[in-house]
Amino acid sequence: MNALWPLWASALALLLLTLGGLLWPLLRESNETVTGNPDAGERLRQIYRTQLAELEREHQRKSLTDDDYAQAVLELERRLLEDLDGIPAPVQLAKEGVWRKRMPAAFLSVLLPAVAFVLYLQVGDPRAAATVAMGTPDIHANTGADVEDMVRRLEERLRETPDNLEGWIVLARSREVLEDFPAATAAYQRALELAVQQKTPPALQARLYADMADAMASARGGALDKPVQAALNSALQLDAEQPKALALAGTAALREGDLAGARQYWQRLLKLLEPDSDMALRVQNDLARLEPGKQDQPPAEANAVAGLTGTVRLDPALQDRVEPGDTVFIVARAAETGRMPVAVLRLTAAQLPAQFKLDDTNAMTPDMPLSRFDELMIEARISRSGTAQRQPGQPVSIVQTVRRGSSGLTLLIGAIEP
Repeated sequence: MNALWPLWASALALLLLTLGGLLWPLLRESNETVTGNPDAGERLRQIYRTQLAELEREHQRKSLTDDDYAQAVLELERRLLEDLDGIPAPVQLAKEGVWRKRMPAAFLSVLLPAVAFVLYLQVGDPRAAATVAMGTPDIHANTGADVEDMVRRLEERLRETPDNLEGWIVLARSREVLEDFPAATAAYQRALELAVQQKTPPALQARLYADMADAMASARGGALDKPVQAALNSALQLDAEQPKALALAGTAALREGDLAGARQYWQRLLKLLEPDSDMALRVQNDLARLEPGKQDQPPAEANAVAGLTGTVRLDPALQDRVEPGDTVFIVARAAETGRMPVAVLRLTAAQLPAQFKLDDTNAMTPDMPLSRFDELMIEARISRSGTAQRQPGQPVSIVQTVRRGSSGLTLLIGAIEP
């Protein structure tokens, strides 16, 4: 049996369903007649009586002057007469002939499948379906060539339709995937020109500026030079809360030694992020490193004493749900900070069981060291994706409430996040 038969059977079924929905109203016999509605005039008069009463109330409340009231009443009467004249007189439609409906039905039955087939040949790829059906054994070996072929075809179509904004955006991102950053930069530039011409929302233009700046920096080996910064400035002028632009602008400021500028950009970015997300944790760590002397300052003895120590383990019953490369997060929170972690330690599942030590060196921000809080809530969880944000199905430990400086703690990862 041909391996493509499920595809063709599904296409045929969809075509028949579509034809059925279109042809049924045409093929069924109809003895219905259409007549004018004798009550339409009375309903229309009732509507205008209601509007007249509203005008009278406005006049009594002095919202309308006498002249305005008189003018409004005259206008209302004129509209009523015009609408009454527009009501059709009762009519009786003759019964439609048989072929009057069957001819369009026959036309649709032939035209719709033909148009669908021609459209598929123009924009579809029959070879892709055949490849899937044959079960190509080394699919990854052809991925690069397939993407290159797709990009070339997209470029050919854009030469025919150079004003296709969505096409240029797809081309730019495809070139980024292929790590052809100069070509991606050029495609983003063209997309920006079209976005300005078509007066798209500022948020879209800002995102394109930020994406172009990222591609430009990658093409320059990561250098955030003046052209890159100019693109970032344009993005932030259009949308002051563009996340990628804020992140890159902060990095650019840091490389130039502008710690205050970097702090300002990243603090604005942090307000836009989910508090418990991996990106938020990274930004908080970056902000912490901006504090004077924090990178070279050794941890104080008091901070080490105030830390939390113990062992983190994985319940053997959950061993089959964890891969060695999964990330283990040990997170401490305080009631005063809500969902925002106070300190975070990262391990890998391959290290379990492991001894851990959580102190001020793991604090998320210098302004909130772990030693500042007398009571803390600590837990451990495992993330397959490497993100710190809570996700359903994650292996987690029970949240424990402990005192500052507690030791000998045991975090058993033996539950599943609902």
